[in-house]
Amino acid sequence: TWTPVGQSWQKTNGLGGYDMAVLKLTNKNTTGPDGEAKPKLFVNSAIHAREYVTAPLMLAFAKALLTGYGKDPEATWILDHHEIHLLLATNPDGRKKAETGLLWRKNTDNNDGCNNTSTWGTDLNRNSTFKWNTGGSSSNACNETYMGPSAGSEPEVQVIQNYAASIFPDQRGPNDTDAAPATTEGVFITLHSYAQLVLYPWGWTTTPAPNVTQLQTLGRKFGYYNGYQVCNGPVCLYGTSGTTDDYTYGQLGVASY
Repeated sequence: TWTPVGQSWQKTNGLGGYDMAVLKLTNKNTTGPDGEAKPKLFVNSAIHAREYVTAPLMLAFAKALLTGYGKDPEATWILDHHEIHLLLATNPDGRKKAETGLLWRKNTDNNDGCNNTSTWGTDLNRNSTFKWNTGGSSSNACNETYMGPSAGSEPEVQVIQNYAASIFPDQRGPNDTDAAPATTEGVFITLHSYAQLVLYPWGWTTTPAPNVTQLQTLGRKFGYYNGYQVCNGPVCLYGTSGTTDDYTYGQLGVASY
């Protein structure tokens, strides 16, 4: 299914822009384990506009699943027993700007005080509502890591959070030290093309996440296949806050990368 889930900043403000939609892949005639709901994978790509390769990579993943179904045992197993949810164009306005030749990262929100047409916009991966403005982002509207005027101010971020909350139950307590239970289902990935790393929460602090052992273990499974270093951002890259993966793990308990 191809389901509209929201609109980009420009479309929300009557300035052209784009609808945003999720591609959902599964065999609708099968159920999950013991007849229950199927475990879900939710991936967003191209949240940073200049990271071109992430959207076509995810489209190739979708094509491999569809063309492999009934032929390739792994593709068949994935679609029979899971739901795959793909938000391919997470930042369509920014992507259009990047395609003009600009090294564009953010969305195109121009209402926050930056008058430079080459540097305005909000970094959508600093605008999520979980631990927004707790370091690793900027309050300067012209800065590449500008966090936005308030937590969750950008419609693209609202799309990600609302959709994640619609498919994943809240599986973690309200405190930073509350661990998600061992029975927690679901995986969230925000797909980027920089640094050859598998990053797991937290991004906002060097204090280990309460599920750090489980997050590391699954992350190392990913890293085994592609040779990437597996770590959390403040240790091997840099600190961040208001990120989508900290939101999906912190708010919902989902294993997030």
